[in-house]
Amino acid sequence: MSTLVRIEPVGMEHAEAVQRLATDPAVIATTNLPSPYPEDGAVTWIRTLREGQEGGEEHAFAIVSEAEGLVGVTALVLVPEQAGSAELGYWVGRPYWGRGYATAANRLLLDFGFGTLKLRRIFARPLVRNRASCRVLEKLGFRHVATQQNPFPRFDPADEVARYELKRWQWRLSGG
Repeated sequence: MSTLVRIEPVGMEHAEAVQRLATDPAVIATTNLPSPYPEDGAVTWIRTLREGQEGGEEHAFAIVSEAEGLVGVTALVLVPEQAGSAELGYWVGRPYWGRGYATAANRLLLDFGFGTLKLRRIFARPLVRNRASCRVLEKLGFRHVATQQNPFPRFDPADEVARYELKRWQWRLSGG
């Protein structure tokens, strides 16, 4: 199985595939996607996303497999109060789990974040119970720096969130 992927800015041409994959309860269970995912969720999200993209605060990309088309989404959201920092968020559709797509796509996203945007730090906050997502971050060189109480209203207050960080100098040392 090949994990050849590219990332491309999310656009309306991705709406149908995003809608199909994002409605899966297994995907929704560990992401900040709305539950249940609305019938017009992808179109509405893409329209809303344009403002953040045009302002340079959000950079969302479709994860596209050469063999299978859109398999997920990955994004960086700049944190204005922490200059040079962005939060990474991503999800992959269930039919494509365990196939290396998240790792491959996020490697490209790190190149964009540290190379093109010149970020100093990228962090991610997956649920501790989402071991697959934590493992992706570890493979990319992120370091686990904290475990904290869940700040997301969408999840049970008893859930814990892992905080992972990668700094530009660490990325460079790893060959980035």
